[in-house]
Amino acid sequence: MNELSTEVQAKETHEKAVGYFKVSEQYGYKFIMEVKKIRDDRYYKDLGFTTFEEYCNSAWGFSKRWVNAKIQSASNLTEEDFGNFNSQFGSTKTFLLATMGDEQREQAINKGVPTEQGNKPIDKATQKEINEYRRKYKELEQQIEQAKKSEQIMQKQLEESETKEPETVEVIKEVVPANLKKEFEDTNRDLKFARKEIERLTKNQEYVELEKNDFDEGKADKQKKKLYWESEKNVLEMKVHVDTFLKNTAVTAFRKGAIASADNATKRKLKDSVEDLKEFTKQMEIVLSGRIEIK
Repeated sequence: MNELSTEVQAKETHEKAVGYFKVSEQYGYKFIMEVKKIRDDRYYKDLGFTTFEEYCNSAWGFSKRWVNAKIQSASNLTEEDFGNFNSQFGSTKTFLLATMGDEQREQAINKGVPTEQGNKPIDKATQKEINEYRRKYKELEQQIEQAKKSEQIMQKQLEESETKEPETVEVIKEVVPANLKKEFEDTNRDLKFARKEIERLTKNQEYVELEKNDFDEGKADKQKKKLYWESEKNVLEMKVHVDTFLKNTAVTAFRKGAIASADNATKRKLKDSVEDLKEFTKQMEIVLSGRIEIK
């Protein structure tokens, strides 16, 4: 009974698609959405086809890739926008617009696509220029998201360092020399400062991003500022990681005893890590002195 019901639904859906196909010069939205249902519910099997690709080729004369692109465009747009974009810009540009986020698509339609020659309307911009704009915008969103994640990690590390159990702190006071204790305090202060700096740099980065579609005489200066803020933030993040590492791995009397009592195999492993740390420190000193090491 279920098989018969599915077969009936498959045939009804296919017949709807046929009807929409016949009356639509642009292979409209409703036709595409019916074909989407045939694909998603695998109705093509009840219609006698082994694969969706076979169904696309035999029933409509289109490749599966073409149909899937149409489905993605229709799924991301309203019926009105899908029809308007196809009639104004063509199938490929409609697909590129459909695969943008809502904000980016609105900017592209209202302000044009940023190119080396300035902002171009969608109908004047090439497919390559539209695709490049889409790609760069996505990369930019990923960078901002990564910066936010880094800030959250640092916030968590700071909160953990500030909420240690009192008895643990007391034990450290008894065995840690005064100069090492001061190092801990300096590290905590640096962590707080770095967090504030990252917040400030992120705000400056966001300000520059809001201006990314402007193509006036100040464009080059804004791009330079953006690179500067990103560089500053990356260096600060590296400093925080180093400070946190030093704090968490400070050699105390407890750790000295543990290392001394460890077996030789464990000591060799630790020694290998120390050698890696030396190489890291060497490279950092080279970079900080402004030199590039050639091997």
